[in-house]
Amino acid sequence: MISKENKLLIRRYLYAMINMYGIIPLRHAYHIFSHQNPLLNIDEDDFWEFTMLDQSDQDYNVAGERELLVEERGEDENEEFYLYGDWVLMDLPQDFKRIKKLQHNRLYYVPEKDEFLRRENEWYYERTTATEEYRQYLKDSNPGLSDDRLEEAFFEALTQLHSVSYGKTVEETINAVPRSLRLIGFTVTDEQEDELRDLLRRMLDGTRQEALRGKMYKYHKLPTTLEIIETEGLTPENISRIHSGKIDAMELVPQIELKQPDLAQQLATIYQQ
Repeated sequence: MISKENKLLIRRYLYAMINMYGIIPLRHAYHIFSHQNPLLNIDEDDFWEFTMLDQSDQDYNVAGERELLVEERGEDENEEFYLYGDWVLMDLPQDFKRIKKLQHNRLYYVPEKDEFLRRENEWYYERTTATEEYRQYLKDSNPGLSDDRLEEAFFEALTQLHSVSYGKTVEETINAVPRSLRLIGFTVTDEQEDELRDLLRRMLDGTRQEALRGKMYKYHKLPTTLEIIETEGLTPENISRIHSGKIDAMELVPQIELKQPDLAQQLATIYQQ
């Protein structure tokens, strides 16, 4: 039996997960929760039962692969179940098939517990130089607009960029932002569009660098990703350059690929999450 207090905590995690990942296998959701809350000793079956029953009154969803693929087939005790937000799977089964393919062997960035739970607020974001420059860009390119309208444009871009986390490509995402800003009444001239794209790339790169420096989750293991890569061949100089943000991890891939193609592929896969 899960206490009322622990039910509220699980619910906070579920919202944080759909806001961070868009969609995640339910077994992974449990492993992340149990890893960060080992003293609670919540059984996986109890976690699943609560999540499945709780979804009817919440804004997250849980469904099996059979339902998401819109297939009529017999029950399978090994069927994968997924936790996801409404906005991720708008057109079944096409959206699920596309996302499942893109998320094959996906690694999940897992912040420390306090930081993770801040993500239960769908409007939460981490302030960076790029996000503040984007705010200034909006003010400069659309003078005279109210603060409320500027906030609307700011979060419109964040919402679009977040879609990278559940399967959209970087180019697809960045191309969508100028269009969506124009649709809600903002001016984005052809001359301004290049500057906007550069800002959006920097906002995305900051997110991916954060993930590279942070903890990544896969199955039952929660290693620090750079620890794995460092032990397999990155030089101390390049490690320092990645940590300091002086170089993007992807810039190292061609150098590493010549001697260690497997490591280069691993680095590319992590960076592209």
